[in-house]
This record gives sequence, C-alpha cells and structure tokens, in this order.
Amino acid sequence: MDLATRYLGLPLSNPFVIASSGLTSSTEGIVRCAKAGAGAVILKSLFEEQVLSEADQLVASDGHFVHPEAADYLKRQGQEGAVEKALELIREAKAAVSIPVIASLHCTSAGAWLDFARRMEKAGADALELNVHVLTSDTRLTGEQMEKLHFDIATEVRRAVRIPVALKLGSQHSGLANLLSRLSRTGIQGMTLFNRSFSPDFDIEKLELTAGSRLSTAEEHGLTLRWISIASGLAGSDLAASTGVHDSKTAIKMLLAGATTVQLASALYLNGTGLLRVMLADLEAWMERHGFERLSDFRGKLRQAASSNPAAYERVQFLRLSEGTQPKSIG
Repeated sequence: MDLATRYLGLPLSNPFVIASSGLTSSTEGIVRCAKAGAGAVILKSLFEEQVLSEADQLVASDGHFVHPEAADYLKRQGQEGAVEKALELIREAKAAVSIPVIASLHCTSAGAWLDFARRMEKAGADALELNVHVLTSDTRLTGEQMEKLHFDIATEVRRAVRIPVALKLGSQHSGLANLLSRLSRTGIQGMTLFNRSFSPDFDIEKLELTAGSRLSTAEEHGLTLRWISIASGLAGSDLAASTGVHDSKTAIKMLLAGATTVQLASALYLNGTGLLRVMLADLEAWMERHGFERLSDFRGKLRQAASSNPAAYERVQFLRLSEGTQPKSIG
C-alpha cells in the first residue's frame, strides 16, 4: 500500500504526524518518533507567555537595575535566551532526522512573532504551525475581535516567511464554518482542528482548584471528526486532525472525513511510540481489505460535501436522536 501524502506542500511517507508536545521537545525524542515511523514532527511550541516570563524573571533577579534602559536590556536578553533554545532544537532536529521538521509558535497576540517566525525559517524549519490560543472567557474581547486576531496573525506571519504556514485553532467560535472558509483564503497552507485547552478540576475534599487531565481521551474525537468532515468541503487548505485520535480506527475515520494528516500525542504518551508502527500496519491492512492502493483513493470519501445526506452531519442527526431513534446510517 502507498501511504505517501503531501502536507503543506511537503512530501510525507505517511499521514501520521507527531503533534507539538513533550514528545518533540528534545532531539532524542524526535529521533525516537522518526524511527517509529512518523511522517513528520511538530516541535514543542515556543510559547509567548514563556518568552515574556523568562524575560521578566531575568529582570526580577537583578532588581538593583532601576534604570529603564537597563531593564529593557535584561528583558531582551531573557527573551533571546528562550528563542535561542527553540532555534537550536530546529537545527539539531534537521541534522538528526530526514522527515519534515515543523516549528511551532503558541501565539496569543500579533507582533514580535514575525521576527521569531523569520528566525525559525532561517534555522531550517520546513514549515511553521501557529497555535492561536485566545481565551473566549476574556470579557474584554468581542467575537469579532477574537476572529480578527486570528486573521492578523495568519496574514502577517504568512507574508513574513516563505515556508508553509498552518494555523492551529480552537473550536469555540461562532460561525466556525465561515471562519474556517475565510481563514483558508489568507494564504495559509493548512489548518489544524483543534487545539486542546487546559481543563481545570476541583478537589472537593480540599476545596481547591486542581488541574484536569492533560491528555485527551478517545471519546474526544467526535468534535474533530465532525468539523474535519464539514471543513474538508469548505476550506482550500490542508486539514490536520488533532485531539482524540487514540487508535487506528479513529485515524482512518479522520482520513475518510478529509484530513490530510492525523496528529498524535496523547495516545503515544499512554502507549509508547511503538503504537505508531501498529497504526501504520493497521492502516495498510484496512486499505488492502477495501481495495485501496493509495490514500487519495479514499480520503474525504465520507466528508459532508460528498454525502447524499449532508444535513445528517448537523441538526437532523440531533432531531432523530432526540426522538429516541438512533439511525444506523447517515450516509
């Protein structure tokens, strides 16, 4: 079976991409992922908050500097240290593996990221994934302002670099289908659906705030599957499926929905990178059973635009379920 594909214009041996995570935060981890058969890796993100925090900490550690120019100098030094770590990982990864190496920026605003993006390109990154994370709980921002931030980041970074750019965004947007369609016309080559937000939890005995699970569960794939199915008929960009992909069956579903690539992280944390070899073998076996020789033979076969009953991806399915009858097929 031919599992080769192209993502963001880059040739990949297969559609499985290691998502930006601790798995790709070191050269050793990246090599381990490549040996397991990954089609590409997305490096651990450079976080805007991380850069600002390290710069502020450096200023705080040298509190005797009170002159504004001295404080500004220290902040620049702290910022440079955080960025240089990310650039060095790019250079080391490119020297260590032959698969595409995609850099990642975790953005909450537009601005200094243009320089960071240019430097990541110069360090050798094959592409760039922009993880735009805007909290919808911020009462100071309207929905229109939140959307504008996505467009500002996408268009400005796209103009600043020559390498392909993908946008990773969350699912909590009004008019999501319209947003995805418009974003795909900004010049970006791909969109990743979706980033996964931190989920708080409560300790009801200590009456304290605690962290929820940092890993996704298999049950979370439904939202991604639905929107990949819808967006693959709307967007002109490549689509990467992220969140909830824990087994071969779910990965195949994402490809049938129209995903160009499938991102993995939590499943590998739980089962080890050896799971990737199992998923590759399962995909090949499934393709052989169904007479598919290459990914293009079935990619998008079950997307909404190709369905004889496109409304079933939306409200009609809810109506049927609310009546207590679960349809056997919605195709």
